[in-house]
Amino acid sequence: MSDVVVGSVVAGVGSGEKQSRSVRFTESVNYTYDSRYVASATVTQEGNSSMGRNRRFGTFPSFGVSWNLDREHYMEEYDWLTTAKLRGSLGWSGNAPDGTYYLGAFSTIGTYGTMSAVAPSRMQLDKLKWETKREWDLGFDLLFMDRYGVNFDYYDSYTTDCLMKDVPIPSTTGFSTLKWYNSGEMSNKGYEIRFDIEAFKSRLWTVKFSVNAARNLNKVEKLPENWTQENYTFDNGKYAVRIVEGDPIGSFYGYKYLGVYQNVEDTYAYDAKGNVLRDFRGNIVKMKNGTTAVYAGDAKYEDVNHDGVIDAQDIVYLGNSNPTLTGGGNISVRFGNTKTEFGQFTFSANCNFRIGQKVINSARMSLESMYGTGNQSTAVLHRWRKEGDDTDIPRALYGMGYNYLGSDRFVEDASYCRIKTLSLSWSMPKRWLERVRINTCSIFVTGYDLFTFTGYKGQNPEVSLPSKPTKLVQDGNTTPVSKRFACGVNLNF
Repeated sequence: MSDVVVGSVVAGVGSGEKQSRSVRFTESVNYTYDSRYVASATVTQEGNSSMGRNRRFGTFPSFGVSWNLDREHYMEEYDWLTTAKLRGSLGWSGNAPDGTYYLGAFSTIGTYGTMSAVAPSRMQLDKLKWETKREWDLGFDLLFMDRYGVNFDYYDSYTTDCLMKDVPIPSTTGFSTLKWYNSGEMSNKGYEIRFDIEAFKSRLWTVKFSVNAARNLNKVEKLPENWTQENYTFDNGKYAVRIVEGDPIGSFYGYKYLGVYQNVEDTYAYDAKGNVLRDFRGNIVKMKNGTTAVYAGDAKYEDVNHDGVIDAQDIVYLGNSNPTLTGGGNISVRFGNTKTEFGQFTFSANCNFRIGQKVINSARMSLESMYGTGNQSTAVLHRWRKEGDDTDIPRALYGMGYNYLGSDRFVEDASYCRIKTLSLSWSMPKRWLERVRINTCSIFVTGYDLFTFTGYKGQNPEVSLPSKPTKLVQDGNTTPVSKRFACGVNLNF
């Protein structure tokens, strides 16, 4: 592209190409003594053209040690201990943005007289830094009598200089956003554990099972310096999108739902001591949802600041979308073998589970809103109609009222356990197959996603997590997983 000359006219300036490069150097040292003690050290040096020119290279070391306790000479008499390994590690890693966003850019912004004006459209990011994560890990591996195994890991990671994308900045700078910005700190810690057990073994029978579980806790340790919360609009179906220091990413913020107002007295506003609120004239203050006065049968929310008005000041923490526990398990039962007259039968099953995950059931919210002309669920047949009705579903209000604000009414526990596969197979006896010159032959039938155990009211509790921290985990009527069956014959000549 030629240089802009004074007095010339630039019809337009732009480019659709970009190029980036990365390079990595790794140096490692490993030391083992008598198969008992192992130590290692690694240094990784990375360079990325997406970084600012002053911080293009980063150095990230890591260290690890392990001790094979079962190899110690004084452990030889304990033949029941097959494996006993203790290990620990500490390391740092870096993350860089993609593309060439550190470069400044210019674009035309119209004409001045007979000439086109050119102005900066993207800020040069010479001070962009690597997002750095420090993590340490402690764990052990145990195996007893070659039949009972346990593996455990505890980890703790801390991320600094978090890379924030498309960060809004004051327009007085001449720019609206920064493509990338380093700010904020976050921690993740948790554990993973696995059990492998051979419960029974004989000449004809073998029973094995395993189970694993994991727990992760994430927390915003330090908010980005220029973090601005998404604007909250008081309206039906709206939840506040917030990232709060000390709370996990993926948290829900909304109103505490208390049911429905039963009568006129129930709509009175109360102060923190439980006394009825009165205005300066001595008149009783009645509750309002926003600017709308409430009546018997309307949705009742907790007035956190006791001012008689339900608004953004009454928003509270409602839980988060991070599961308390995730994991799975499988079982395998084998009877016989191909050398017996009846062959070998094998049954196997595996499952996965989540415990403690919270989800906004947006589909249920829509089907219980009674706000428009759309179809509603049968649950609204139990709505409030008169004083004394024992229900937590408000009255029907067409096109008015605030009976389905974003509250814990629609934040549900999506815990579940799903049987992923069930399989039964039969391997024919070898002496049968020798007559027809077949090496092996097995017949199998397998079922997939046959059973799901959950108390969740939606169609599918396995709601996917969003990729962005500012997106809430909402179930908009996720299609349930289909049940599938497969059967077949495996032949080997």
